[in-house]
Amino acid sequence: MPTKRLEKICLICCRGGSKTIKNKNIKKFSGKPLIHRSLENILKSKIFDRIILSTDSKKIANSVRNFDIEIPGLRPKNLSTSSSHQFDTHKFIFNKLNINDKNSIVCVYNNNPFIKPNLIKKSYELYKKNKFKGLVVDSAKVDGDYIALKQYKFEKKIFYLNKNKFLKLNLNRQTLENYFVNIYNLRWGKPSLLENFMKYKKQIIKNNNKYLILKKSENFDLDDIQDWKIAEAVFEKYEN
Repeated sequence: MPTKRLEKICLICCRGGSKTIKNKNIKKFSGKPLIHRSLENILKSKIFDRIILSTDSKKIANSVRNFDIEIPGLRPKNLSTSSSHQFDTHKFIFNKLNINDKNSIVCVYNNNPFIKPNLIKKSYELYKKNKFKGLVVDSAKVDGDYIALKQYKFEKKIFYLNKNKFLKLNLNRQTLENYFVNIYNLRWGKPSLLENFMKYKKQIIKNNNKYLILKKSENFDLDDIQDWKIAEAVFEKYEN
């Protein structure tokens, strides 16, 4: 009996109440609303059978009406606050649309214009090569001395998180190990792994996952207006 084909679904979650950047998801980024740039990238990849946008905002929903995507009604307000957990939104959408491990694989795509069609394709090929097991997560190389050895926090005084490693730190960066961090602007997995954060975390520490390593020019946070301006300048430089 032939194996049933799994639908390839892209899920984008965009709430309307961004605090640090007003109307972030529909704010113009290099001349186009941010969400438009993301949807163009997703559609140009030609990977997905279904593209689903989850939002609580009528403004966001109305701004993307001309795109060939699904908007399964507005998201409940309890899933749209600054303290809401995105994995609860995943679960809500999966349950509402009967998306499960038997019929689908899912790519959760954060609204980020640097995740271009070629990266979406590469991430899918990684997942396919891994026989759709585990997770595929985007990651980036970081400077080992800054991230792993020099971290500290203030508790009335400076407290180094890795004091012993810091004391052994060599100023020659060439002698340092390579370190990587997960970015989470793009992640593939079965619905059961993407609807429960604890399951996701338990899976991510296993050895059967794959990682899409991003270049510096492909990895920018958009957490505040300074991030936005820097990212926009870099985007325009590489876009043109």
